[in-house]
Amino acid sequence: MEKDEEQWYVMRAYKNETKAEKHLSGKYGLKHFIPKEQAMRTCNGKKVICTVPVIHSSVFVYAAHKQIVAFKKEIYNDLQFVIWKHKHNDNTHYLTVPNDQMNNFIGVCEQKEKEVTFYRPDQINIEKGKKVRVHGGTFDKLEGIYVKVTKKRNKQFVVIIPEILAASTTVDPEYLEIIN
Repeated sequence: MEKDEEQWYVMRAYKNETKAEKHLSGKYGLKHFIPKEQAMRTCNGKKVICTVPVIHSSVFVYAAHKQIVAFKKEIYNDLQFVIWKHKHNDNTHYLTVPNDQMNNFIGVCEQKEKEVTFYRPDQINIEKGKKVRVHGGTFDKLEGIYVKVTKKRNKQFVVIIPEILAASTTVDPEYLEIIN
């Protein structure tokens, strides 16, 4: 892996996503994404709707490895890389998300007109679905899986970041092209 190559790193902010987001937007201006959803919370005995992170403590940061290390040294050391250990050879590597997957995921998550539902990837059987590309409409040029999702009336357009998160929403079938 090139330390100069910009890519999407999965990072942990340990229940401080708001503080991490503030610092990432500040002096360094690092591109980042925190998937959020509307949720009902009780504050001072009253129920209120607020925007909360979908995956607690997780932040996606788009930068070169050395940019993030410099940011951590100078600004905010509480942001940590998520590291995975290979099962076969015990090597560790930084968890990253390919650009096309992340762009599709952000495209679905940031859509305000349609309801987006989030799932753990193991909650959706993508083998039963078809890989599709959207042509026209709200999600133009995004790619994902068109599949029946439990507790949803119609088939859903699903975008998955493997091992991390899936997001689904409705798309009119007329906009879909099946791809291999």
